[in-house]
Amino acid sequence: MGNGGSSSIVIGSNSQRTYSCSSSAPCGCSTKSATMTKIVGGEAAGLQTWGWAILLRTPSSLCGGSIISASWILTAAHCVRGFLANQITVYAGSNIKYTGSQILKVSAIIIHPNYFSSTYVNDIALLKLLNPLNMTDPWVSAICLPSVSSAILSAGEWPPPGATVVAVGWGRLSEGGSSPSILQQVTVQTIDYRSSTCARIVNDWSVQFCASSPGKDTCQGDSGGPLMAFTSSKQWILVGVTSTGIGCARPNYAGIYTRIAAYQSWVSLNTIGQFTNPTSSTLA
Repeated sequence: MGNGGSSSIVIGSNSQRTYSCSSSAPCGCSTKSATMTKIVGGEAAGLQTWGWAILLRTPSSLCGGSIISASWILTAAHCVRGFLANQITVYAGSNIKYTGSQILKVSAIIIHPNYFSSTYVNDIALLKLLNPLNMTDPWVSAICLPSVSSAILSAGEWPPPGATVVAVGWGRLSEGGSSPSILQQVTVQTIDYRSSTCARIVNDWSVQFCASSPGKDTCQGDSGGPLMAFTSSKQWILVGVTSTGIGCARPNYAGIYTRIAAYQSWVSLNTIGQFTNPTSSTLA
């Protein structure tokens, strides 16, 4: 795969776009601002800028995840399948790998019942924390979940193709390359599912979507982490979960993400509504 006062996000270099949000928002706003540049590959994230991004450690893998409430983490099914809840450790509130202002254990794993490991369809899971997070911690915050009508979802892709989205994670810096110790961030664009870089690798576009930019992608170790968009209500919203892909940043293949908007009712049912929607889910 910066900083400031009232939690503003700066994306781009030549044509910089600044997104400011209120750090008192109930979701989708961290303590400090983030600055994103258009460098190839990605860059280190600023401190206290993505407070919902957590690191998951299992006996055999490293993944990401997102805090959606004090007791719930949203991640990818393939990250936690085959493990017991007590084998997973959650590191929250830090940009440095395997550290956290809060380190927690998991009491329950809920994997989507229709997850297919061969196609990564329904690659989504929820983790119930053994003890809730202290959400007054300035290093920790919750990301908003989308509230998108079934009419919009059935009419076409959401997020729509060409949307600017941001991924964060501790995954490899390049295909087969080294893994960073500091959280990385990268800006990519959503891709039409009919595009040549997406159509041959997505199995079900209603629940999966593609995103990429030249030389930019998520990679091994980023799985389960957030793909985020900024809304017109000035909040960050979880639009995707990093799922799979062929290689990393290959020009002929986009990255594949789980389409969170397709799982609104599933998340609500399993968490008993323990998450927050933004004031608006319209993308900025």
